Amino acid sequence: MWIYLLVGAVVVIVGLAVASGTIWVDKVKPPIDAANDYLRDISHGNYRSAFAQLCARERVDGSPRSLADTVDRLVAFGLDDYEVSPFEVHINGSRATVQADLNTGSGGTAANTVRIHLQKIDGSWRPCGGQFGFEDERLTSSAL
Repeated sequence: MWIYLLVGAVVVIVGLAVASGTIWVDKVKPPIDAANDYLRDISHGNYRSAFAQLCARERVDGSPRSLADTVDRLVAFGLDDYEVSPFEVHINGSRATVQADLNTGSGGTAANTVRIHLQKIDGSWRPCGGQFGFEDERLTSSAL
């Protein structure tokens, strides 16, 4: 009899783990995908496409060229690669912050950690807030 109770308990635990993992992935994956799309365009030098992903408020006084200049201030030797951390995603309603490591073009060894602000607008997550979605002390302390 005890073996049936043990198997039942294991099934319940596994079921709860799968359900909570599925809920976590469904909630966290869309902001991560948006941050990856944005950073992918930037790392490939496609600033026009990256600029189009920004929320309307960010595009008002900016341009793809000013986005490129901002990225140059973030990563002095160009952006070779990036890594978005799925464990550093903070969601608060329709706003999210995603942490990313930007690897520079100087051999890819130096990494700058930045946070990307996202906002859910009409069902899709867009970089919005900070400077072109980026939060970084060097950007906020320098004159832009």
